[in-house]
Amino acid sequence: MIKHYTEGLLFYDRGQERRIVAYDVSLTNAQVRADGLGLLPIHFYITLDNFLTVGKCRLLWRHRDDIGVAFERWIDIPQRIANDQAGAGNCGGHRHR
Repeated sequence: MIKHYTEGLLFYDRGQERRIVAYDVSLTNAQVRADGLGLLPIHFYITLDNFLTVGKCRLLWRHRDDIGVAFERWIDIPQRIANDQAGAGNCGGHRHR
């Protein structure tokens, strides 16, 4: 668990994003502050390491600009890119020469 604060980015569909400060971060949840948060969907994404990993989040609670989030799953972006690139040359199991 990260007890000190860490900065990150909260984002969701239609290109909406907010800079955040996250506290008490664990693999399953975190407390987050985002100044001027406004409307927020129930599901969104957070990255705390400049998009090396992205957490798919669910809103647990909110009090003004402070929110509690549950990380539903983590997406390993470099691994996903490598998997996509490895599969790019494979069209239905046929090799190209």
